[in-house]
Amino acid sequence: MGILQSVLQNLGNGTDAEENNSARDRNNARYAGNCEYYYRYSDYDEFSYTKTRPVVSENGGKKPPKLTVRWIKHYSSSHRILLVGDGDFSFSACLAVAFGSASNMIATSLDSQNFLMRNYRSASSNLMELKIRECKVMHEIDATEIANHPIIGRMKFDRIVFNFPFAGFFKELSRDAQLLRHRKLVSEFMKSAREIISEGGEIHILHKTNGFHKEWKLESLALSHGLRLIDAVDFNGFDYPGYNTKCGFGGDNNFNCYPSKTYKFRLGYNWN
Repeated sequence: MGILQSVLQNLGNGTDAEENNSARDRNNARYAGNCEYYYRYSDYDEFSYTKTRPVVSENGGKKPPKLTVRWIKHYSSSHRILLVGDGDFSFSACLAVAFGSASNMIATSLDSQNFLMRNYRSASSNLMELKIRECKVMHEIDATEIANHPIIGRMKFDRIVFNFPFAGFFKELSRDAQLLRHRKLVSEFMKSAREIISEGGEIHILHKTNGFHKEWKLESLALSHGLRLIDAVDFNGFDYPGYNTKCGFGGDNNFNCYPSKTYKFRLGYNWN
């Protein structure tokens, strides 16, 4: 808590007006779960959590600063991006490095921070990279409940990304029972994600396309939640330097992620 309060204090020392409003800011602060950053409604942009200071032009008028938009494959620094289920945060870190600044991103995982540190060798360095680049990091976030989260659920995103969703290892269950578990995970994620996707935004699921994984039938799940498939692009890990496809659930080994595709979904029709 000492570090968080120090960050808030440093950010609040810009003007006398800000100092006078410090008590109000503290009252309006929100802190959810293990989010590493405070969310202040008074002084911060709804998504970026960063100070919104206009630029004064030569004629005295105010205009927004010009930003350089950077891209990496399907994602740009102008997108409001939510990443869920990012095992060791290597995919999030890859995007952050490509963008330079990652204040447009929220990166989350289901695991606690302690679990990550114990089980993934690169988790610490990835989290540090995200912190340096001002990405918001949240732990213990259930991808099927993101629309109900007290901070995330208040926002709209241009891209919501879930790479290689996997419900777990259920060797004691039949093939059909395992399939049901995995499809339920994806279905509930889609149901929640559609509530916080922006107009024209996309929900991305990176998924293997062979064997057992073909039977998940992502497109039919999407249709049941009013989403339509707009594209499916072959995945190449070389497009994302530093990204490691971890086995999950504490397994630090990388799994064979080929062949796989990034499935892109948009809202397709009204769904009640």
